[in-house]
Amino acid sequence: MWTIEKLTALCVEYCGRAGVEFNSPVTINPRTTNRLGGCYYEWTPRKGYFPTQIEFSKTFLSVASDEEVEKVVAHECAHYVTFALTNVRHEHDKVFRHYCKVIGTDNDKYALVVNSYAEHSDKVFKYAFYCSKCGKFVGGRSRACKMTKHPEWYKANCCQAPLNMIQNW
Repeated sequence: MWTIEKLTALCVEYCGRAGVEFNSPVTINPRTTNRLGGCYYEWTPRKGYFPTQIEFSKTFLSVASDEEVEKVVAHECAHYVTFALTNVRHEHDKVFRHYCKVIGTDNDKYALVVNSYAEHSDKVFKYAFYCSKCGKFVGGRSRACKMTKHPEWYKANCCQAPLNMIQNW
């Protein structure tokens, strides 16, 4: 399992490659399930944007390989470096991609799926849905809704078969 100290040391290394001193807290969020990490910032009229913290999903850190974690850390550090050097929020534009190259990562886009995270994503949801024909994980919900109350109304896209629902807790 990745610790805050280990993540902070990696952030210091990546930011140092761009000549930026990393001096913000790193946090692990136990509730985050929709994103792998995030770089947070504040805006003031005098300083513009400046980074305040980097956060990572506890669920992601618990299931991802070391290589996947390092890629996400590098991506968030590229946001940190971009904010620190330009005082402008660049999201995933050319300036951000330039700083990705400076710190040595090719992870310059939104991470929609990380292999390890996708394989374990059914454990994140309170209600997990599977195709009744092939058993493939279809999706999940963290709260009760029409789909959780009446899964028989829905079909899986893969086989057009009814859904099986499993309540994880």
